[in-house]
Amino acid sequence: MIPWPKNHVDKAPPIPIGERIRILVRYDDPLLAAGLMAIIREQRDFELVAGTADLASDDAGLCADVVIADYVRGLECIAGARHRARTRPSKMPCVLILTQRDSEREIRHALENGAQGYLTLGCDLDELLIAVRTLHRGLRHLGAVAARRMADSIASELLTAREMDVLRLLVEGHANKSIAKRLDIAAGTVKTHLKGIFQKLGAATRTEVAAVAERRGLLGSPLWQ
Repeated sequence: MIPWPKNHVDKAPPIPIGERIRILVRYDDPLLAAGLMAIIREQRDFELVAGTADLASDDAGLCADVVIADYVRGLECIAGARHRARTRPSKMPCVLILTQRDSEREIRHALENGAQGYLTLGCDLDELLIAVRTLHRGLRHLGAVAARRMADSIASELLTAREMDVLRLLVEGHANKSIAKRLDIAAGTVKTHLKGIFQKLGAATRTEVAAVAERRGLLGSPLWQ
């Protein structure tokens, strides 16, 4: 075996600054933000972009190629960039949301409002790096949980407005007679609506229906929190 020269350095040469992916971290949790920034600094093809907490006036998001953010800050960043674009030409940032929020409703809301990527906390480090590079190439990236939620929503039928009313009362623990009284409909009609709900949500029991509704965020709280 031929030994390496003493002055040999096994690290690859640095990538020129102009060829790196510029990344801005917008995370409310300081510990997670620090961890994300540490990961970014370790990647040869990444460059960390400094930014302030003032989303209204800070242009760092416009300089970054990819913004990694929690749910609220990610959507704020998109909204802020759109607002600034009305007064001067500027590119929209590619926003990758990394969050604990995993309901279909929340994921769909983020994607419909401009997020290009969606990962849930607990994803592998490799998936995070792949997601950043994918967004930089102009493509979308959904993590496994987000992709599964969206697939479930596509595969299932939408509930009618009345079925949503019945579902809401069912989740609150009301029996059929109570639901009928509150909605001023016949008990037989409640049973018909429940049959439709069970079929559309792929559930066999009231407990399963409640679990599916919670997982999909069908009766969730306001999204902008």
